[in-house]
Amino acid sequence: MEKIKIPELIEMTKEEMVNIGYSENVVKKNEKIWTRFASYASQNEVLYYTEKLMMAFLEKECQIFTEPKDTCGKQEKLRALNKLDEFYKYRMISSKRPSAIKKYTFKGKIGYSVEQYIAFRKTNVSAARLQSIKLYLERFCEYVDITSSVDVHGLNAEIIQNFIVSCKIYTKSTVACTAGCLRGYLSYLYKHRLTQANLSVFVPHILVRKDSEIPSSYKAEDVEKLLNTIERNDSKGKRDYAMILIAARLGLRASDICSLTFDSIDWEKNKICIQQQKTNSQASYPLLKDVGMAIIDYLKYGRKTVSDITHIFLSELPPYHRLESGSLYYIVDFYIRRAGIHIPAGKKHGPHALRHSLSSRLLENDIPLPIISEILSHKSTETTKIYLKIAEKQLSECALAVPTLYREVVGQ
Repeated sequence: MEKIKIPELIEMTKEEMVNIGYSENVVKKNEKIWTRFASYASQNEVLYYTEKLMMAFLEKECQIFTEPKDTCGKQEKLRALNKLDEFYKYRMISSKRPSAIKKYTFKGKIGYSVEQYIAFRKTNVSAARLQSIKLYLERFCEYVDITSSVDVHGLNAEIIQNFIVSCKIYTKSTVACTAGCLRGYLSYLYKHRLTQANLSVFVPHILVRKDSEIPSSYKAEDVEKLLNTIERNDSKGKRDYAMILIAARLGLRASDICSLTFDSIDWEKNKICIQQQKTNSQASYPLLKDVGMAIIDYLKYGRKTVSDITHIFLSELPPYHRLESGSLYYIVDFYIRRAGIHIPAGKKHGPHALRHSLSSRLLENDIPLPIISEILSHKSTETTKIYLKIAEKQLSECALAVPTLYREVVGQ
């Protein structure tokens, strides 16, 4: 692989981020981390970029190998360095390419079999899930093409396990998803007699216990503070307010908010009807008065007139296109910080945190779990039970009295 000096790689990656639509604020955040990486390389008298150097830097900065706990700072460094590494290897940054127009390429001798597998999965998974499969298998194709250039008959345990190790630059949940997609692809090869052995057994099972996490939520007054900090005197403010209000009042996922079209809203029945991007199932929500007024305000006085796009929320700069869910994360993050809301280390601060906040308020008002599950469009109340961890009112009712003997011993 061609050697690239670290300062040159940083400039090239920065230019690519600007070209594909990252905001100036996000680029600056990444550049700040890259500058620390460049300084680390200089201190160690290394001129050219290598993955090994990047790994050493991440271990020094945030102990990605020795400290399993994810924090906000760790994830930001991982994402920033991942962009450098991805651009170095593939001359592109996949995480920001709009999913509606993004063209995945499956390079190398295994590329055709991956395309066959994706065509096979298209009939039984949601569009969002299919996008994930494409992304992770695109990376696998790139890795195999660069490191060994074998066809499906040449795949083996060493290649598979080394690929998973190379994914260490991503968060644990991303690695787990990558492993799951790869396992499905390798099982497909074996079942369709494209490989002699079932290579899926060599993909490690990576445990990510979601039920061990505490959902990130914000108090009702913080959510109102967030909404009140959005200035609605221009098109961007009107758009951002409407999107964030939908997340805060109705708990829609970012992907579903960005997928809203004119047909999604039934103005006569005051309903929002969608096909969920994550689950592919139908869901309907009440069109609350303040949500409806915010959408109307954006449509009448903010949204650009683009006849061939039916999605409601559009980019602010031409060429106009539907807004992507990744952009909504940065929008919410921007206003949370502008509102001066405290974000402890490890606490999420995107649109999904507003979904968590809504469920927390519903629990505080003694709304039963099955109803909350229906509001959030969960398939099972088991998924909704995770929010019990942030139900302070209900948890306080379960508190046990301190034994008399203990009070006597400690003198309290």
